[in-house]
Amino acid sequence: MMKISTDSESDICFDGDNHRLFIEGRGFDFRNFVVNHNGSADLELFGSESPLYTLLDFEEPRVIYVVSRLGSKDLILQGCVIREIIGSKCSLSYSKLQLES
Repeated sequence: MMKISTDSESDICFDGDNHRLFIEGRGFDFRNFVVNHNGSADLELFGSESPLYTLLDFEEPRVIYVVSRLGSKDLILQGCVIREIIGSKCSLSYSKLQLES
């Protein structure tokens, strides 16, 4: 389930046990995804060899859907671009955030 972080009201945290990421119709498992309302997000994957990196790159903006494992969309991020990759951790920027209810 989506939860709002208690340390900062602007962060939206997703646990990979309950959610998946979708880009261009392909689903990806992840450990943790923290979205800030300032246009940045931090994604922790299960290794630096994730095929996600081939779809989301440093220049071409993409749309990311965060979907609960129960099937409902919880979040849509538009204009996502990778800023930095360090091992299994990835920093992203995005241009628009849409929370689904």
